[in-house]
Amino acid sequence: MANVLLTETCVRSCPYCFAKQYMSEADVNDYLSWDNLIYIADFLESSGEHHISLLGGEPLLHPQIAEFIIYLNKRGFFVTIFTSGIMPDGKFDNFANKILASGPNLKLGFVCNVNDPKLSRKSEIEKVKRFFSVFGEKCSLSFNIYRLDFSMDFLMEYIVEFGLNRHIRLGLAHPIPGAKNLYINPKDFHHVKDTLLSSFEKMAPLDIVPGFDCGFPMCMFNNEELGRVYKYSLGQISFQCGPAIDIGTDMSCWSCFPLSGFHKKSIFDFNSFRELHDYYEGKMQEIRNEVKGLYPECDYCDDFKHRLCSGGCVAHILNKYEEEGGIR
Repeated sequence: MANVLLTETCVRSCPYCFAKQYMSEADVNDYLSWDNLIYIADFLESSGEHHISLLGGEPLLHPQIAEFIIYLNKRGFFVTIFTSGIMPDGKFDNFANKILASGPNLKLGFVCNVNDPKLSRKSEIEKVKRFFSVFGEKCSLSFNIYRLDFSMDFLMEYIVEFGLNRHIRLGLAHPIPGAKNLYINPKDFHHVKDTLLSSFEKMAPLDIVPGFDCGFPMCMFNNEELGRVYKYSLGQISFQCGPAIDIGTDMSCWSCFPLSGFHKKSIFDFNSFRELHDYYEGKMQEIRNEVKGLYPECDYCDDFKHRLCSGGCVAHILNKYEEEGGIR
């Protein structure tokens, strides 16, 4: 599945944003064109891909976002929108009317990245709730952890109040090599797990299932805790880190946002999505061949050896290279 950027314009400035480096180098007035969307759809379809993710920036700011979704549905794609749910009133009304008029069978889902309301502006919270009130059953939540004193209670409150999908994507904010954003140092990951486990216990009676995005190292949990995580996630937990494949508005592509400056290529350099994916998987493996994971213990870890864990996010390893001042 490819992640396709519709715009670099965003409505927030999250302190942990792992797209910050890419956004700072991009033209904020640039939008994905129809010609490029059609090329990407052809490229993915010929590769047997039938799921596409649209993101940004804020993808819902694209002036033709509704038309893009409807077109991709007609091509047989399931469309996932990664969004904040924050739009100007006029744009939201126009978008909602077009999507709702398309009927209930539209193959569409929203992954809404939300921040703690206690750390957000009131106007943003109101827009997020308005989005949930209209598209609630098509929405699941995403939450990025970038500070040790975090709470997940508000996620459960959103799900119950608005009837959202009962799955939460959890991510650890990762560093941007060569840039600055807020993230949790790997040496402090063990401080995160207590809040995670206590939150999972609260979710279970509500039938809310947590899921990990890439970059969580398995060793942040002991064996007993891993059993609990496995149970709470219904066995769908993963500790892998691999290429996500992002495609920019200018048809450039890269492994994932934290690595947007690492071996950036053009989609026109590849004949298929599999070839593109394998290229970046190989580049990430080159790093793993030199430094297996986040910690020295990764070098002789059986979980890493048996590919149960990827050893954390590659961006942390590249960030160490940057800090070494050109030694490597």
